[in-house]
Amino acid sequence: MRYLLVALLLALMGCAAQQEPFSVAIDPLLPSTILYNGEITPENVASFEQLITNSPTKIESLIINSGGGDVFAGIRFGELVFEYKLKVVVDKACASSCANYIVTASDDVTVRNGGLLGWHGGALQPIYVPITSNKQRANKMLRKEADDFLTQWQQAEHDFFQMVKVNQAVTILGMVPGLEEKRDAQLFSYDQQTLKQLGLHITYEGEQATTSRFGEYIVQIFSVSPDVLETLLTQHNKILQQH
Repeated sequence: MRYLLVALLLALMGCAAQQEPFSVAIDPLLPSTILYNGEITPENVASFEQLITNSPTKIESLIINSGGGDVFAGIRFGELVFEYKLKVVVDKACASSCANYIVTASDDVTVRNGGLLGWHGGALQPIYVPITSNKQRANKMLRKEADDFLTQWQQAEHDFFQMVKVNQAVTILGMVPGLEEKRDAQLFSYDQQTLKQLGLHITYEGEQATTSRFGEYIVQIFSVSPDVLETLLTQHNKILQQH
């Protein structure tokens, strides 16, 4: 049912980047590093947790390539990154649940040259994009399940961001009036000054990438001055209080 409900929410949140086959392993050349490639699912995150828990050497770094996946699995993944104080390296891409809960959980994130990092929504997104559809209106039970899912997700995400001390608005700031009208890409991110103000610790090996290796424009980078950011966050907090 979780995936059914997530599928309904994808109409609002957009599709995650296309996933590559899943693999998780300790780097044979760097025994303190785990390589994670593919979708974030409960089963995949359980494999990661088993690997880091049973590793004969202390795991210090995570190299990840993921277009996202299940939100609760993503939160659990982020909790592990935070608990083990992992350095995170974004290889090719980190989007959706990967951006929401993995890079936000680390105090030391590096995005490799050409790597894509982008958000497209989170648990607070329905504030700006109400969940309505003919199918949902016709099926009250399905709507209740979706509402219950959102309630649980919103609480879990709130608690997560309180723990990692990152502003939860990072997941939806590109949807707030003032920026939403300027959206022209599937994913959004922010310049390094804005990322730092939101509580993230990210270093880019090159320029912030906006296009895939095939030249497709995927990530829009918002450059937001401190004054404008404060205004947007104040506006967001007022809307949040009304819900």
